[in-house]
Amino acid sequence: MKDNSISDTDARLIHALQISPRAPWSELSRALSVSPAALARRYARLHDAGLVRTIGHPSWISTSRNLAFAEIDLEPGSLAMATAVLSELPMALTLDATASGTCLIATLLAPSESALATLLLETLPSLPGVRDVRAHMATSALKSGERWNLRALDPEEAARIGGPQPPRARAARALDPQFRVALMAALGQNARTPAAVLARDLGVSEQKIHDAVAVLLHSQQFTLRTDVVNVWSGWPVHIWYFMDVPPRQLSAVASALTTHPEVRYVGTAAGLANLTFDVWLRNLGVLHVLEAKIDSLSQTGAKIRRQIILRTSKRQGHLLNDEGRFTDRYVAPPN
Repeated sequence: MKDNSISDTDARLIHALQISPRAPWSELSRALSVSPAALARRYARLHDAGLVRTIGHPSWISTSRNLAFAEIDLEPGSLAMATAVLSELPMALTLDATASGTCLIATLLAPSESALATLLLETLPSLPGVRDVRAHMATSALKSGERWNLRALDPEEAARIGGPQPPRARAARALDPQFRVALMAALGQNARTPAAVLARDLGVSEQKIHDAVAVLLHSQQFTLRTDVVNVWSGWPVHIWYFMDVPPRQLSAVASALTTHPEVRYVGTAAGLANLTFDVWLRNLGVLHVLEAKIDSLSQTGAKIRRQIILRTSKRQGHLLNDEGRFTDRYVAPPN
């Protein structure tokens, strides 16, 4: 597992899980023509190596008014300390260290507007070594990480993989709040945890788990996703862009960006930039080709600034090691 290239078989399995993260191995077996046992072993190997995680998060994260992206400028030598502190903060979903070595890009999610204000105005500026915080407040999300996939399956193969089953007619549509929070946290850490294990850990019946998961997914309260380590995925170059587009062109430019396969997230924002997006590239050599395409989308020219990411230490609450691989550490985001 030291090779930084992804095999075709692994890519096909991951793409299938990106389509249907909790699909039974038997269902994936029919689509991929590989035995369920072989698929389960392969996924376990990838999971244990820290290369893949099937996770989840509350759906409102993508549309929340309390979502922001902060560029945190640091004094030289302060990166490790700031990263360690923010890694334990539930409101810091994702932490990306830039090529400068003195800047962190933090994806922030707060349970309320006042909590986000406190985080931006008091908590972050008071951290040792922080020189400046530039916040981009999310106003809409047109594309998010769960819609990005490895494109290893052709359309016919992908179509054979079904989505989650709808709730039973007898399933309760309203979940006990405490149970709901606990279930979301468990799925956020590992969305492929078997229903029997979730039932044992949460002290409920297995049927209640099946019903609750179906309700959460079909009511769009919860989103599942399968994430792969980018340095191993074949798309190792990670870049954040902050773009200021003429207002009359913002909608068209944002929509056009969602069609580019390299783009993982696109969102409008309020701040120094009105458009934020991040991309994964095959190599640095294609960077200028992509930027030429982006520039052509804005007829009058837009101000664009890039931040090349060298290390991601936290993604969707999951802590990564220095090699960019998932660890077993998880800090659940606000529910």
